[in-house]
Amino acid sequence: QSYVVEMSLIVFIVSFVLIILLLTAIKKILRSPRLIIKKTQAHKQKKANQLLEESFLKMAQGKFSDAEKIASKALKNCSTPVLAYIQAALSADAQKNHKRRDEWIKKAFEEYAYAEDIILLTQGKLQIRDKRYEDARATLGKMAEKNNDNIAAFELLKDLYIRFEEWEKLSEALPLLKKNSRLSEKELDELELKTFDKIINNSSGEETLKTLWKDTPKNLKKNPTLLNTFCLRLINQNLEDISEKEILSYMKKNYSEALIKTYLKINHSDPQKPLKKINQWIKHYGNQPELLTSAAKICKKAKLWDQAKDFIEEAINANPSTENFFILGEILFHFGKIDSACETYRKGLKIKITNESNE
Repeated sequence: QSYVVEMSLIVFIVSFVLIILLLTAIKKILRSPRLIIKKTQAHKQKKANQLLEESFLKMAQGKFSDAEKIASKALKNCSTPVLAYIQAALSADAQKNHKRRDEWIKKAFEEYAYAEDIILLTQGKLQIRDKRYEDARATLGKMAEKNNDNIAAFELLKDLYIRFEEWEKLSEALPLLKKNSRLSEKELDELELKTFDKIINNSSGEETLKTLWKDTPKNLKKNPTLLNTFCLRLINQNLEDISEKEILSYMKKNYSEALIKTYLKINHSDPQKPLKKINQWIKHYGNQPELLTSAAKICKKAKLWDQAKDFIEEAINANPSTENFFILGEILFHFGKIDSACETYRKGLKIKITNESNE
């Protein structure tokens, strides 16, 4: 009886082990197709990645047609299909086949919309290079609308905003450009100055100009070039009182030839008022050529000929320019000194000819 029990136990154990082995074998058999597929896919992907690498090498060797063909073969199975599409597009572009290039880009966008930033950026760069500026503006504009922090797009849009004179758009992009752009500090300062200069020049109306100037960065308000643009625009809009106030305020502590010239454009019913101010500036800043010339112009306009002659002769000593000699010639004509006036005009013309030949 014990023998029967022992045999039954052995049979049970053997049967159990056989069943486990059988189940393991069945599991492996069932998994085999998936393993085979997985290994096959891995092999295809490796091969496709190698093809994409080969395409880049062919591109570097100038074999653009081969590069495109190889990139197209890598498309289906490589681990970076978007990169393969772009490589195919660039290869077609290198062959000057713009139609096929655009088709590659279109397919990439249709199949991999998640990668639209790199696709649109590539397309935008190509459009700029081909001088299709309006198309590039639309392409890069899509990127900017979806992501207003996309510095890659805005660095390209910057030049397009300038081309299409979209100064308001450029001013909106300036904070991002100043924070993340690869432009130098000097280039950014020049860009900011140019942007606000254009915006002011294109504006009109007292309230608009006042608001615009109020919103202008403090550092730019101190810039004499921009302040001069603002003052000239005020004069153009018949807002001479505001313009004069801004000029006088700046000239209290700073000197600017441009602002002095603009000051003379303001209509003064009494010429003694601007002449008095010019004399004050001469005392404060010394015999600056532009101040002396300006004083001579005011005196000439007011028919104060003797004073005009004194001022312009001092101006010529400081700066023997064509303008100064011409002013003196006009004054000498008034005094009837025809020969001296003609000689003075000749000196002015000689300076002008010399300057033009040196340019």
